[in-house]
Amino acid sequence: MEITRKELKCDVLIAGGSIGGLVCAVELKEKRPDLDILLIEKQVTGYGGKANKGGGVLQYFQFDKITPMEFLEFHVNEIGGYLGDQDLMLKYVEMNHEMLDRLSAWGVKIPKQADGTYAVRPTGPFTAMISCELDLCLRMRRTAEKLGVRIMDKTALAELFAKDGKIIGAAAFSILDDGTFYSISAKKVVLATGGQNYRVGPMWSSGRGDGIAAAYHVGAEMRNAEFGNFSQLVRIRSHHEVVYGENNMYNALNEHVTKNFTNKRETDISSKAIREWYLNMKNGTGPIHLEYGDDPRGKILLGGKRPPAPPRYADKFRELNDIDGLIDTDIEVVPMLIGEQSCVKVDHGMQTTVEGLYAIGDTSYCGSGVCGAVPAPPARNRGSGILNAVFAGILGADDIAERTVEDVPAICPCELDKCFEALYAPLFREEGVSEKDVIYLVQKAMAPSDYSVYMEAGRMKEAVALVEEARALVPKMKAVDMHGVLCCREAEYMVLSAEMHYCASQERKESRGWFLREDYPEMDNENWLKWIILKEEDGKMTLSTEDVPIEKWPFQPAK
Repeated sequence: MEITRKELKCDVLIAGGSIGGLVCAVELKEKRPDLDILLIEKQVTGYGGKANKGGGVLQYFQFDKITPMEFLEFHVNEIGGYLGDQDLMLKYVEMNHEMLDRLSAWGVKIPKQADGTYAVRPTGPFTAMISCELDLCLRMRRTAEKLGVRIMDKTALAELFAKDGKIIGAAAFSILDDGTFYSISAKKVVLATGGQNYRVGPMWSSGRGDGIAAAYHVGAEMRNAEFGNFSQLVRIRSHHEVVYGENNMYNALNEHVTKNFTNKRETDISSKAIREWYLNMKNGTGPIHLEYGDDPRGKILLGGKRPPAPPRYADKFRELNDIDGLIDTDIEVVPMLIGEQSCVKVDHGMQTTVEGLYAIGDTSYCGSGVCGAVPAPPARNRGSGILNAVFAGILGADDIAERTVEDVPAICPCELDKCFEALYAPLFREEGVSEKDVIYLVQKAMAPSDYSVYMEAGRMKEAVALVEEARALVPKMKAVDMHGVLCCREAEYMVLSAEMHYCASQERKESRGWFLREDYPEMDNENWLKWIILKEEDGKMTLSTEDVPIEKWPFQPAK
C-alpha cells in the first residue's frame, strides 16, 4: 500500500468538530476574520462527539432565584470538595445566559416560551435545564462554513510537534482507504477532541482520548487524571442509564439503602451510590433495584422514608420481564463506567503548559479544575456538558484572538518520518494481536467499580497489572485498513489514560468528592488539598503536586 504525504498550513488548527471545536472556530473567526482556521474531524463535523448523541440539555441558572456566588458556595461545599478553580466556576455561571444567547445567534434552536424567554425546567438544587435540539452541531457547522472556516472530515489527529516549548504544528491522517498522511504547520492548535470514556457505555463511546495523548506526548502537563472514573447506574438488561435512580435504591431484602449514604435528594449520582451497590453485592444483600412507588419521578422522602405503597420488585417488575423477554421493565441496576477523563491542564484562557497549544471542552475540563473533585460533565450537574464546551471554546478563542499569531518554524522532517513509521506500522505487520485484545484488558482494569471507583491499594495493584499487560500488547497490534489503524491508535490512547488514572489515584491518599478510597476514607485538607500533576519526561510518566490556592478564593474548608 502506497501512502500519499501532503503538507498543509494554517494559522489555527482545531482538532475536533463537535460543539466545542465549532464554537471556538466561529467565535475566533468573528473576532479575527483575517485568520486562516482549519478544523479537522476524524468522523464528520456536526455528527462527531457526544453533544448530539442524547444529551440534548443545557444547564440554566435562574438568577432571580439564585446568584452566581450562591451557586459557587453550594458547588464548592457539596460537590467540588474545595479542589476546583472557584474563579473559573464563577465565570462559567455568570456567562450562562450570554452563552445561550450566543448559541441562538449562531443558529442553534433553543426552545422559548410565548413571551420570548427560554423554556426552563427546574431539575435540582440551584439549577435547571433547557432542552436542546440534537442538530445543534450541524447548525454550528453551517455557521462556521459561512464564516470561511475550512473543514476536513475523516481526518484524525496523529501527533503534535513543538520546538523550544512552543507548538509548531501537527500530523494527521485520513481514515479513508487512501490513508493520506498530512503534516500541518500551525501557529496555534486547539484540542477539542473530547475526553476518555473507555468505550463501555455506547452513548459516550466517542471519547477516545486522542487529544489527551497528543498533548501528553508533546510535553503538556495533566491535572486531575484520577477523576476520570465517572459511573452511572444503568438497567441491567438494557444498559439504559437511570437518571436520579440513586435516590430510590433497594436491596434484595427490600431495604431502602439510599439512606445509608444520603438523607437528601442529590443533584446527580455520587460515587457513594456506587459504593453502596458494591457493599451490598459483597455482603450478599444484592442485587440492587429501584422502586418508585406512586411517584413516577421517584422522589426521595427526607428522613429515609420510603415512597408510599411501593410495588414490590419481585412481584411486579420480574413478572413483566418473564413475558418472552420482550419487555424491558426490569429495574435491577448496576454501575456502568462512563469515564469522562479530561485531564489536560489549561489556564484561564484554555492554553496548556505548551505555548500556543489550547485544550477545550471535555479534553480539559478537569485539567482546568473548574468542577473540583468530580469527573467532567455532567460533573453532578446535568446540562453542564454542552455548555462547558461552549464556555471553554469561547474563552480559548478570545485568548487566541488577543495574541499575536506569529510564524512558526517548519516541522523537522525526521520527526515526521518517525511519526509516519509508527502510525502505519500496524498495516505492515504480518501477524499480531487485535486492538480489541488491548481494549478488553483496559476495560477489565477500569470497568469494575471496586477497581476504579471505590478504590483500595491492593485492588488498584491488580488493575495496574492488567493495564501493564495491555501496554505490552500495543507494539504487537495489527491492522488491515485505515479504520484499523485508527482503532489501534485509540486502543493505545486508552492504555495511557488508564495508566494516568491509576498513577494519580495511587498517589492521592484520601477520599474527596467523587474520589473514594476504602483504605483512606476521610478527606484530608492538611495533606491533600492539592492537584496531582502528570507529565511525560524522557518517555516516562512523572508525578508532582501543586497546592490549591484556596486562600485567594471566597470559600474555604473549615479549620
